[in-house]
Amino acid sequence: MQYDSIASAPGKILWLGGYSVLERPNIGLVTTVDAHVATSIRLRKDASVSFHAPQLNAYAEGRMERDGIIRATVDSKLGLLKIAAEVTARYAAVLGIKPMGMDVYTHNDPQFSYEYSGGRIAKSGLGSSAAVTVATIYSIMNAYGLDPYEHDSLHKLAHIAHSIATGKVGSGFDIAAAVYGSIIYTRYSPKILDAISSRYENGDLQGIIKKKWDYRIEKFVLPALFKMLFANFVGTGMVTTRAIGGVSKFKEENPLEYKKLVRMMNDENIKAVNELRSINNGNDEERDLEGLRLAFDRGRELAKELGVLSGIGIEDDDLSDLIKESEDRGALVAKLPGAGGRDAIAALATGNAELRKLRKFWSAKKTMHILNVKISNKGVL
Repeated sequence: MQYDSIASAPGKILWLGGYSVLERPNIGLVTTVDAHVATSIRLRKDASVSFHAPQLNAYAEGRMERDGIIRATVDSKLGLLKIAAEVTARYAAVLGIKPMGMDVYTHNDPQFSYEYSGGRIAKSGLGSSAAVTVATIYSIMNAYGLDPYEHDSLHKLAHIAHSIATGKVGSGFDIAAAVYGSIIYTRYSPKILDAISSRYENGDLQGIIKKKWDYRIEKFVLPALFKMLFANFVGTGMVTTRAIGGVSKFKEENPLEYKKLVRMMNDENIKAVNELRSINNGNDEERDLEGLRLAFDRGRELAKELGVLSGIGIEDDDLSDLIKESEDRGALVAKLPGAGGRDAIAALATGNAELRKLRKFWSAKKTMHILNVKISNKGVL
């Protein structure tokens, strides 16, 4: 089958900045991995639109209006795909490009999910929703002849589409990483998207895209000496929206305590990033590794405290024990990435021998499923 455009966006791991990255001007360190979501576009001569997600057993069809609105009834499996396509088509329309009908196909690499007891499938927490949003918008922009990087339009349209689809304004680190690869990220002010809702006008899109956003993005690669291992906790997980809701409630009821704790978390994250910079610069590696471990672990302990105060399980005591055991068996550092909880664990080791030792330790645990995934540092292709 011939396509007019194909794009592939990566998954991610948030190493530093869980919860604290929600607040400006705090930083997050996120790396991309070699697992991708691909979107393929075939333009049509008529106004018909179809969405194909065979891995989700999902299909829908509809019609492209002249203003870029897509008339199609889709279920929750295709909601994000439809909104990403529609936002892009409506942006094209406001630029004077006639939106064309299209067939949209998506495919996830197997690392985005895993199978456990009874053939049940669970998400692995690598960020498939951000990846499919970016891949879809990138591929449609290319098919329509638009420059994805003029006014940073790909990045901004992806934030807009993801916000409309989910009904919330997140920090956006996953979208930014899917676009640009491994980065140090500071979020944009949420008020930037105040003009966008499910009833937005096409002109609203153009105004927001041309506006200067206040996010900060710095491309950043982890030192080459590090090897990464990632695993899921079988059949369990953290509901990110529920966890953030618990933290938000604590913030509302204890604003000063929340502000102090989050500032301390960010201070440790900055220290960890500075240690990583020093290692990349080749300065006194052994001292830097110890400084990295200390800053990394202190930041993780503060995140655990935030979970206790918020009444959510960001890091339960038995998971703290697992992290300590992992650091005793090959890992330099280990943590529960992103929102934490019983979703996933990621670790960095300083060589292949240490990595093998850690893999053997994790493989012996029936409650853990190791994913075949590596850091890639690349953004959308």
